[in-house]
Amino acid sequence: MLVTVRRNGRGAAAATTVVRLLGLLPADRVCTAELAQDAIRLRVELDGTDADRAAAHGAVRRVLADRALDGWALDGRAENGRAEEH
Repeated sequence: MLVTVRRNGRGAAAATTVVRLLGLLPADRVCTAELAQDAIRLRVELDGTDADRAAAHGAVRRVLADRALDGWALDGRAENGRAEEH
């Protein structure tokens, strides 16, 4: 699971951001999202390999670099206790 958080007041609301986020991710990624006021928990279906995990992180990082998602970033923490990449 990847968690994105709103880092500042410039970021759009989570409901708007999740539409943009999911729309900009590669179409071959199966994703679901849970929204909170300042966070989006994004569940990305993976094939279990480290390479696929890294590719998913890279895809989300590239999407978050889009100016339409300004103010949002990866949280840096995973629910399973493993550190997420920035």
